[in-house]
Amino acid sequence: MTIDRGATARGYRGGTAVEYAGGAGPERAVGADLGLRLDLTYAAFCETHEPAWHALALTRIGNQADAVLVVEAVKADLAHCWSQVRRFEEPAAYAWRLANRHVADWVAAEEPVEVEAVTFAAVIGAFKQVANGLLHSEADEVRLYAAILELPDRQRDVVILRYLLGLHVKVIAAYLGRPVATVHSNLRHARERLARRLGVGELPDRGGEL
Repeated sequence: MTIDRGATARGYRGGTAVEYAGGAGPERAVGADLGLRLDLTYAAFCETHEPAWHALALTRIGNQADAVLVVEAVKADLAHCWSQVRRFEEPAAYAWRLANRHVADWVAAEEPVEVEAVTFAAVIGAFKQVANGLLHSEADEVRLYAAILELPDRQRDVVILRYLLGLHVKVIAAYLGRPVATVHSNLRHARERLARRLGVGELPDRGGEL
């Protein structure tokens, strides 16, 4: 992973990374109502969940314009099969898996990952609540970002949803189609891995897990 300090956001239409990094915390509107009904409209579904897809794409791809292209591809796929998706028991979990597949395909074609400086700053800024006082240099920040990218998929997913978007663990569980206890376990193991990479004893969840 490298930081591209000369990159600009090319045709980015969704606001800046900072708008998706942090935000209103665990009770923000993105997960306020996961009562997914058969009368749910495609537009409303995308409006609710697009910030999460964008956070995933932005963190893993590192380029705002490319992240937007990936999110648009996810939305196009959902539109194509929306009549089936809206009948799924957990459409949000299906959409998250779809977003992960698109992101994985993009990353595989673009390795190594080049992260825009503005994206790097936004993502690291969001994760400073986890590593408060432990990031003493840019080298430490690069190690943390690289360690996040190297997490197993399940752990990386919960880390992005928890610390970049500030979602409640119950909302994360609904996004991923996993029990709440599993989300707690994924978060704990992710923090342990990140702590080892930074050479510290532990990374407490300063935002709280409940």
